[in-house]
Amino acid sequence: MRNQGDQYTSLKEIVNKVDPIGLVDPDTPESLNEYDAELKEILKEDISLLSKEQLSQRIYNVFVQFFNEEVAGSREKYDSIADQFLAKKEK
Repeated sequence: MRNQGDQYTSLKEIVNKVDPIGLVDPDTPESLNEYDAELKEILKEDISLLSKEQLSQRIYNVFVQFFNEEVAGSREKYDSIADQFLAKKEK
């Protein structure tokens, strides 16, 4: 990934696909922007240097901050987001 814009685009695509909170509706294009505030918060830190565990924890913490632990749900979803993001970054 070259810059934060690339990171944002890539992370947004992955988060929308995983849809950890269940806010994305395929029939409603506007719903693809539901996680924009969370993405901006995640990217306030330079995530390019984080390990998978650190990135997963960062994403999870932001979702807990914005929603709560119960709504954020299991860490596995956030591990999946981190895995996919790091796999894309390596390409």
